[in-house]
Amino acid sequence: MNKKILKTEETKSGWKILFKHLKDYKPSLILLAVLGIISALANGTVPYIVGSFLDALIDFSKTLSVGDITITAWLGLLLLWVFVQLAANVVDWIIDRKGRALRMTMQLGYQAKGFVHLLFVPLAFHKDEKIGELSNHLEKTSWQIASIAENILVSLTPPILSVMVGFTVTLLINPLFTLVLVLGVIVYVLVLIRLVVPTTNLLEEGHSAWTNAYADAFQAVTNIQTVKHMVTEEYEKNKIEKSFLGHAAKLWNKLQFIWSSINFYQRMIVLATQAVIFFLSVYFIQQGELTIGELVALNGYAALLFGPFVMLGHEWQMLQNGLVSIKQAEEKIFATKQENYHPKNAYAPSKINGAVEFKNVSFSYDGATTVLDGLNFKVERGEHIAFVGKSGVGKSTTIDLISGYYFPTKGVVLVDDHDTRTFDLTLLRNGIAVVPQEPVLFNDTVMMNIRYGMLGATDTEVIEAAKKAHAHEFIQELPKKYDQLVGERGVKLSVGQKQRIAIARAILRNPSILILDEPTSALDAETEKQIAESFEELMKSKTTFIIAHRLSTVRKADRIFVFEKGKIVEEGKHEDLAKQESGIYKRLHDYQVGLR
Repeated sequence: MNKKILKTEETKSGWKILFKHLKDYKPSLILLAVLGIISALANGTVPYIVGSFLDALIDFSKTLSVGDITITAWLGLLLLWVFVQLAANVVDWIIDRKGRALRMTMQLGYQAKGFVHLLFVPLAFHKDEKIGELSNHLEKTSWQIASIAENILVSLTPPILSVMVGFTVTLLINPLFTLVLVLGVIVYVLVLIRLVVPTTNLLEEGHSAWTNAYADAFQAVTNIQTVKHMVTEEYEKNKIEKSFLGHAAKLWNKLQFIWSSINFYQRMIVLATQAVIFFLSVYFIQQGELTIGELVALNGYAALLFGPFVMLGHEWQMLQNGLVSIKQAEEKIFATKQENYHPKNAYAPSKINGAVEFKNVSFSYDGATTVLDGLNFKVERGEHIAFVGKSGVGKSTTIDLISGYYFPTKGVVLVDDHDTRTFDLTLLRNGIAVVPQEPVLFNDTVMMNIRYGMLGATDTEVIEAAKKAHAHEFIQELPKKYDQLVGERGVKLSVGQKQRIAIARAILRNPSILILDEPTSALDAETEKQIAESFEELMKSKTTFIIAHRLSTVRKADRIFVFEKGKIVEEGKHEDLAKQESGIYKRLHDYQVGLR
């Protein structure tokens, strides 16, 4: 396909996406458009009034009649000029004030919309994307959408409307001058297009380079503990500087050189047009076909007519940047469909019981590699099941299917005899609590991090959950106790402390299905024993799935499922599996016992 057609389609796509986001601000934009028309009419008449005023000064005998009142022309025109200028300034002030407010609202509104959208997209999206890159897209695009709305649609609209008034007045004064102005504007626009069009691909490359650099830098800072542990500060420093100051800076410097050329050509075209007008004016004044006042008016309209196009030239880079950024953000973020939390005719029980069944379930993330292969098992309500096996054999994927984060490629997952595809996902997940291997906490208080398990819980209920999780003791030793901020991702707490807060959160949630993903892996032997006692209380009457590499944590499970290559190859109690000669579980058990 022709490159020009592709660029045209990309531009159309950018404008279409932009106007989709502007719909939320339609009333404000309409108000600003109306005010813009008033401003255009007022500012568009000013050069003519000024020219007429100067001619009136040359001939003091001229008068103006308004009804029965007659005044000297210069005084009447002077009063009219004051009134029009006052009206134009007041209206422009209102436009500026409301435009600034709209810009800020749009900028913050777009970011809010973007982050909210990310909350509701599938979990698979977050596993594949870099949050730093997505944040950079939202930050840049929100600024650019707001800038386009304010600088192009709001600030530029009144001057463009003034152009129409200017053309009309110059035609009445002298059509030849109007032709000169029109030709000057046409030449300027052609030069602008000629220089700007080639920058489209360069802009996309520049944005991609900038976004990738930002994502790498963001990743390094968010993983600062690993950077410090590995003493790789210099490596990350060089990588960041190379990304920002090397590749990205070179691309953007090329763009800046092009825009500098545009500014130069713009000045030359305006200069040439004004020079032609002045040379012609000498002839027409000598012939008595043009007055001094009309010359001043024409010069004023020259500035008025070129003004919007000069502004457009200055803002074109921002416009192109914005359209490219908007398109990229749309493709990267908003084009991703949100989860269907409430399917049509969804099964929406007040509380789930906790029975789980897999019927011939197979699953693949990419359609090529099979992660689960014909999984069949049934778990009764309140039963405790352990998943064991090497990393990457499908244990965590199985758990994700129970929560409806993914759905089977083949087969069906049933919770309380209902397909997870037909479940109201909010209600399904409300009945499930997860204690992950690596708990992530919010940079908030200890109290709020535990309460996150059940947002309506009282302080007393939170503290009781903390006691059951054996977290109360260390919380009491913190400087601000339950009001202590835990830092970004819980950086101020040890791994074991974060784990106990995650356990307290699950206890507070009181779910029907409990998922324990290596819940005691980071704990010392004494604390692990205390937590095990808490788990026994927590797990009563709850369907529990335990993912474990440390087999000591699964001994009391009702059944143990041994995974290998996406299949359950062994099933039974600890005592029975540990006796199976040549069995996978026995081999794992004997290996771990040998390490003790």
